Amino acid sequence: MTDMQKMAQELRQRTEWQDTPVELVNEDYLEIVRQAVRHLYVMTGRYTQYDDSSEIALSADEYEYVLTTAEIGFYRRVQSDVNRIVGYSTDAMTITNADKPYANISQTVNELLNRQRILYYKMTRFVLL
Repeated sequence: MTDMQKMAQELRQRTEWQDTPVELVNEDYLEIVRQAVRHLYVMTGRYTQYDDSSEIALSADEYEYVLTTAEIGFYRRVQSDVNRIVGYSTDAMTITNADKPYANISQTVNELLNRQRILYYKMTRFVLL
């Protein structure tokens, strides 16, 4: 199992209780991780070293940064589907607060963004010294 496959499997485990508009398959999780790895390389100024291969070597903090970034990507995908639901009416009833899941996912994304910032600081503070 490659590092990318291992991270995709861990991403799936971290998000397995979240309903998704369509069922995601392994390749979907792998693509989210690939994008997160590319994000890491860009954010750390190593964009010329990025290779789309699945063989990568990451330190523990980089690994966590990639997984956190992948979680953000996952929840943003879900959020874009939930975003379209804000309330609706039928002849028999009116549904309000149907956008509550959006608020919950927004909070999750914000928490992950904060974790991502902390991890980035921890990754780069030793490089800058």
